[in-house]
Amino acid sequence: ARESIISVAEKMKLLLVLGFLSAASAQFFSGFRRPFFFNRGRPTPSPSTLSSSSSNTGEAVVDETRGDSEYHYSWLHDGFREYPHSRAVSYCKGLGSEWAPVSIETTEENNYVTGVVGSHRLNWIWTGGQRAGAGWRWPSGNAFSGLGWSHTGGFRRPQPDNREGNENCLAILNDFYRDGIKWHDVACHHTKPTICERKVPAV
Repeated sequence: ARESIISVAEKMKLLLVLGFLSAASAQFFSGFRRPFFFNRGRPTPSPSTLSSSSSNTGEAVVDETRGDSEYHYSWLHDGFREYPHSRAVSYCKGLGSEWAPVSIETTEENNYVTGVVGSHRLNWIWTGGQRAGAGWRWPSGNAFSGLGWSHTGGFRRPQPDNREGNENCLAILNDFYRDGIKWHDVACHHTKPTICERKVPAV
């Protein structure tokens, strides 16, 4: 009987030791779980940093006002989603009929937009630029000047080069070809966030 009592006690000790080791092991290895990253290395925004694309009054959220233009950054309001160009246009129009992907019409505006791409650590964005015959046009209807085309691309040719044969939309890429933050013609089915723009409503 005494031997059986000792045997039971030893078994209980063994179970306690195994339980302790199991818990310690689980805690140890949990510190080495592989993290899950979203948005190509950007931190996933917490719910408190995400806002809706429209304010409580129904007005589109304006992230920046410069000169006579207001700007809205899609990625701040949709969890860093990316869109084909046509859906980027729809996203902006969803803010109001006067909104469209950005038209970059001056050197100052190009510096501002490329600065946003760099400071927000974006890989790329859509602009509103689209191929029109042998040239390009902005949704604003104002004159198009090739202010920011890259000197290189996938074939190491100056942009626009229509490399895929259907590169009809204008994107800004962030050092994708080690060329800085520059304009590239890109096939419109590729997906990217966008900057929406509207002219400041007259008071």
